[in-house]
Amino acid sequence: MAMITECIREGFKLANKNVQLVIISAIVSVINLISFFIILGLPVIAALLYLGFDLAHARDMLPSILRDPSELVTNYLGVIFLIVTSFVLYLAFTTVLSVYALGGTIGVLKDSAVNIHYNFTLASFFREAKNNLSRLLGLISLVMLGVIGMFVLFMITGGLVAGVINAVTKSKSMLEMFFSSFALLSIIVFTIGLFFAGLVFGVYSVVLLVTDGKGVMDSLGRTYQFLRQTPEALLFYFILIVGFVSANAIFYGIQIAVSVIPLFMPVVYIINTVFQSYLAIAVWSFLIVYYLKKSNYHARHVAYEI
Repeated sequence: MAMITECIREGFKLANKNVQLVIISAIVSVINLISFFIILGLPVIAALLYLGFDLAHARDMLPSILRDPSELVTNYLGVIFLIVTSFVLYLAFTTVLSVYALGGTIGVLKDSAVNIHYNFTLASFFREAKNNLSRLLGLISLVMLGVIGMFVLFMITGGLVAGVINAVTKSKSMLEMFFSSFALLSIIVFTIGLFFAGLVFGVYSVVLLVTDGKGVMDSLGRTYQFLRQTPEALLFYFILIVGFVSANAIFYGIQIAVSVIPLFMPVVYIINTVFQSYLAIAVWSFLIVYYLKKSNYHARHVAYEI
């Protein structure tokens, strides 16, 4: 427990040393919000205006639609394509921008953690972001595909088991109800466990990829070895999640109380953005410090000191 307390304490020092990252993270959040209204909002408004014009003439269009329902799909195929394309573009833009900022943030935190003479500069942030972008995108994609694949496989297996149980027990007996409930509960528990395991593995693999500077597959292998040799890393991550949720609960309680006054809404939004940005950077700082200490990074590379 002393080790966890020390990592959290040094993590706060690391985050405070690079508080400029909070401003960058807040700017990224604002850009994502603006892009939502520009990339997705404007096409949706245009589609609604188009639909509103057609609804005004719905009485004239109704006979032809009743004769040929496929005409409805044909008429609005362009609108559907516009909205779907806009959503995909928005998702791609925000994903790349967020991952780009994440690579720069973790890279700067790592450099600051292993070098006490390091001073934050925008040039170093952009350099780290550029170097880590493609590898992070590949890593996150692989982890998500792995989790989705395991979930689909388990759902198929659960469906087959449920089918066998239903075939064996034709009547609604207590035995069937027990096995059905057990199967449903197992699926729920496994889904939660799979989500937590995927989240832990994904987050630590991101830390290792940026910290060690290795490739995607090498980072995945190193992450597996690290978690296998350091199972207490799961406890550390669980503590961080509990602390993160608790801090947000307290903050949102205060935010709801203040939001009663409409005049304070813009101020509350700004404070919330800054608070979330600092909290995220603090969590990454905790994880980086923890990994550096547990993996003896300072012995393998350079002296570790904060």
